[in-house]
Amino acid sequence: MLNFLQQTSDAYKFYKDKNAQKNYNNEIVNKTWHYQKKFGFETSSRQGHEFWNNEADAFKHAFIGADMYFKYGDMGSLVGGIYHENQTPNNPHGEWNMDSWNNNQGREIAREIQKEYGDNFMKLSQQQRDDIIAVKVMQKMKDGQLITNPSDNRKFNGFFEKVFNNTANISGKTTGQAAPIDQNQSGLFDYTNPLTGSNHIYTREEVGSMSSDEFAKHEKEIDAQTKAFNGTMPTNGDLQREAMTGGGVVYVNSYTRSDGTEVKGYYRSRPGI
Repeated sequence: MLNFLQQTSDAYKFYKDKNAQKNYNNEIVNKTWHYQKKFGFETSSRQGHEFWNNEADAFKHAFIGADMYFKYGDMGSLVGGIYHENQTPNNPHGEWNMDSWNNNQGREIAREIQKEYGDNFMKLSQQQRDDIIAVKVMQKMKDGQLITNPSDNRKFNGFFEKVFNNTANISGKTTGQAAPIDQNQSGLFDYTNPLTGSNHIYTREEVGSMSSDEFAKHEKEIDAQTKAFNGTMPTNGDLQREAMTGGGVVYVNSYTRSDGTEVKGYYRSRPGI
C-alpha cells in the first residue's frame, strides 16, 4: 500500500479534481442502486433525491467510507470525507452529522475487513470486494449502527470521542477512566505538534478550505497532529466549545505580519496551568 502521507495527498487531490469526483459519484450511484435492488433498503420517490436523508443515503456514505479507506488509507478517507462535507453549500448540521457518522462507520468496516482478510482482500476482484463491504454495511444498518435520518439525536464527535474517551489522553497522562471534556482535563493544555513543536491545532474546516499548495505545505504537520490525536481531527465547534469554557485552547484572530503576509485566524493550545 502507498505510504501514509502519499495516501492523504492523493485523496486530497482526488477531491479537488471535479471530473474525478463526478466519475466516482456516478460509480457509487450505480453501485448503490445495485445493492438497493439486492437488499431492498429505503430510497426516496423524489426524482434526483433518491439517496437523500434515508437508508440509501446511509448505505452510500458508509460504503464510500470503506471504499475510500482501501483506495487512500484511513487518513485519506478521513480527509476526503472532511473536504467533501465542507464543500456542500449551506450543509445543515443534521445532515453533516449524519454523513460524517456514516462515513466513520464505513472506516470502521474497512478496519474490520483488514483484520479479517489482511493483504488478501486487495487480491480479490472489485466485485468481490464491493460485495464484502456491502454485506457489512447492511449488517450495521440492521443493527441500528448507521444514522438514517438527520433528526437522529446521536452526535458524531469523532475527535473528542476517540481522543478523550480513552484511558490515556494525548498528553500521555493515564486517568484510568474516560477523561471528561472540561477545564484543565481535555489534554490540550501545552499541546505541541510532535513534528514541528508548533502549538497550532488544525481543524477539519481549516484543512478543508486549504488550497492544494497550502495543504502540501502543511501536510506533514497535519499528519503528525492527526497521529497524535489517534487518527482524528477536531472541528471548529469542538475547539470553540473548549475555548469558551476556559479549556486547553485559545483562538488567535487573523493578523498581518510586518512583511505584509496575511495570517488567517486559527486555534492554538493554551499554556498549562
